[in-house]
Parts: sequence; structure tokens; C-alpha cells
Amino acid sequence: MSFKDIELKKEFIKYFGEEAWNEEEIISIYQDVVFVVCSDYLGIEPIPVVFDKLDGEVARYDFKLQAIILNRKYKNNYIELLDSTLHELEHHWQRLYISNFNTPKAMRWKKELEKYNPSDVTQEIEIDAYAFAQVIGNCEFGINYKCEDPLLQKLVEDYIQSGKILNDN
Repeated sequence: MSFKDIELKKEFIKYFGEEAWNEEEIISIYQDVVFVVCSDYLGIEPIPVVFDKLDGEVARYDFKLQAIILNRKYKNNYIELLDSTLHELEHHWQRLYISNFNTPKAMRWKKELEKYNPSDVTQEIEIDAYAFAQVIGNCEFGINYKCEDPLLQKLVEDYIQSGKILNDN
């Protein structure tokens, strides 16, 4: 850490506290993940990642803000937050895909988003987001994260094996 960085850290802690500094250091990990995945895999501009208090959720993609919101409660659970960051990033990409393409997949996803129910994990947009998080988590970060529900995991694996994750049909 350079002298300038040390001074910046001292000033930040002076005004916002050490806990806020620690959260910023953690968030920078996930912001770096977003940057790598957006540039190397999705070909889109990165979006912000922030901590907030979320009730009953590890993370959420805020469509209006175009940002990934991570639950502070999980800030020390790297694997859970990495998987959730990738999952929510895919929701951002899905929104862009729907806005820019008129493929069969885009039309299905658009219909699902019109009646979106975040608790319905059987929707293709949810299965796709789980699949994306698992594939990228494994390929890019060496994380072998699986869904806790074995039936949902089977749906995700079937989706990946079918090739739907890569094609526009």
C-alpha cells in the first residue's frame, strides 16, 4: 500500500469508520468479479455492486438502478456472495438481451419478466441465472457451487447440458 493509499484509508476511516472501510474492501472484490465477467464473457459495461440490508435475500438485481445489491449479513461468506453476484449479473444481462434481441429466447424471457415472481425458481430466467453462476463460478473462479434443492439443481444441470444456456432458441 502506497503512502497515498494509507492517507486515503485514514481519511476514509476518520469520516465513515473502520466498518465502512472493511465493507468497501469486500465490495471491491465483487466489483472486480463484475468487471472481469462483463468484459471477458458478456461484452457489456460493468454495473455497480453495493451492500445494503435485504430481508430474506442474499442479493438482488435492482432493475431501476442497474446495480447488484448484496446483503451485508453475508459479507463474510465469499462463496455465497460470489455465486449471488454472478446470478444477479446474469439478470442484468437478461434485461439487456431482451431489450436488444427478438429471438425465441428473448421473447420467452420478456414474457417471464412481465409476470416475474422471484420465488418461482422454475422460470427459465431463474434457471438461466443459476446455470450462468455455476458455469462461470466454476470456469473462472474454480467454485463448484450447487443449488441446495436437488430438484432445482437437476433443472439447472439439464439446462446447461441441453445447450440452452448458449443458444438463442
